[in-house]
Amino acid sequence: MLSGVDDRLALLVRNAKELVECGFYSNGSSRHARTAATEPASLVKALQSCNRFPIVAEVKLASPIAGRLGAHVAEELILDFIQGGAAALSVITEPRFFQGSLRYLELAARTGLPVMMKDFIVDGQQLEAAARSGASAVLMIEGVFDRRLALERDRLIEMAHRCGLEVVLETSSLEELEEAIDSSADVLAFNRRDLRTFRRGPDVMDRALRAMQDDGRPALAMSMMETVDDVRRMRDLGASGALIGSALSSSPSPRDKLLSLRVPL
Repeated sequence: MLSGVDDRLALLVRNAKELVECGFYSNGSSRHARTAATEPASLVKALQSCNRFPIVAEVKLASPIAGRLGAHVAEELILDFIQGGAAALSVITEPRFFQGSLRYLELAARTGLPVMMKDFIVDGQQLEAAARSGASAVLMIEGVFDRRLALERDRLIEMAHRCGLEVVLETSSLEELEEAIDSSADVLAFNRRDLRTFRRGPDVMDRALRAMQDDGRPALAMSMMETVDDVRRMRDLGASGALIGSALSSSPSPRDKLLSLRVPL
């Protein structure tokens, strides 16, 4: 748990570096080694071609603030998300604070849907693990690089592309978004949660989505969406899709919850 921690993002980045050093990302299975025949589905295409407003459903078992989110195991969530019509899956792989696993990433990749590895990316070993586990994309956090908690954002994005991965670059302020636009990421994302505190930040989603629309890449809205009205607002503001985690994982029926959040384009 991270209650009482002033800078949660910095702690989680230090934790990610420790996990890299102890071999967490280098000991995974190679069953999903990337080949031309097994190239995963594209997250970008899923966001651009869905016949309704796309929802990226997240396999999220725990939060470093709330603890365990529900009684569901990863396999149940994945099945429910498929039945609920998710356009793509996001899988948190960080094990200590989020109870994630690379195995969950492999399970999600077997569905045939686009799958994003969500973690605190600071090292190429994590990208190799994502590709080895069958991911379509990885999430990177602009604030990690802006604050120099980790270095070489552009090198890591280039390496991800060499591994056959699309890159979603997450921001949580307009200043970070301005930096992210000057990158070769495939998808731009905006999170209303301040990742230093994990609290709600200023509601500038409308301005952020306008800037991302002007850029032209898919724009993903993240965090703090619990109702169909929340999802509809993101659509109306111009998002290309919405990533939803806690609201689904904490629901008694993630499938029914996901179905209740569907809105047309």
